[in-house]
Amino acid sequence: MPMSIASFFRLTELVSPPDYPVRANGDWKRFVSTNGFWPPEDYRMLVREYGSGVYAGWLYLIEPFDPSRSFTELVQADCRELRARGHNASQWPEPDGLMPWGKTTTGDHVGWRTNGKPEAWTTVFWGRGGSYAEFDLSTVAFVLGLVERSLGPVNGSSSPWPTSGTASFQAISG
Repeated sequence: MPMSIASFFRLTELVSPPDYPVRANGDWKRFVSTNGFWPPEDYRMLVREYGSGVYAGWLYLIEPFDPSRSFTELVQADCRELRARGHNASQWPEPDGLMPWGKTTTGDHVGWRTNGKPEAWTTVFWGRGGSYAEFDLSTVAFVLGLVERSLGPVNGSSSPWPTSGTASFQAISG
C-alpha cells in the first residue's frame, strides 16, 4: 500500500500547513541510528510540512525529535499503557508488531502494524474503551480520512472520530 502523493496534496489543500512548522526539521539519519528503523515516508512528510501539533483538535503525532527521549522510548511507554488496558497484540519490534505514531485528546492511540517494509505498514486505532480497528491506509491517508470524515465506525459502534474542527491543524508552540 504505497502512499499516494495525491493524498498528501489533498490533505495540504484541506488543511494548510503552518508557515513555520514547529520541531519539523530533525535529522532523519540520526533518528534511524537511534531508533533502528526508517518510518514511512508519508509520516516524515507530515512531520516536515506540519511539525508538532494537533489535527482536527484531536490527533497528535508522536514527536520524532523529542530532545529528552527517543521515539522508541516514547512508543514503548505508549505500548506499556496499551498493555495495561488489555491490548495484548504483539508490539514492535516483534514481527507484525504494533507501533503507536499518534495519540488523541481522548486517550486513544493510532499507530502502524509493522508488517513488511515501512511503506506497506497499515494504520491501527486502539480506543481507550477497548475498541480496535485496522485500516489499509498509510499515515497520510488516515489523517486525510479523519479530515474528510470518511473513516467510518470502529467495531460496528459509533464513530470515535471528532465531529467538529476536522479540517484544521494547530501547531504546538515551540
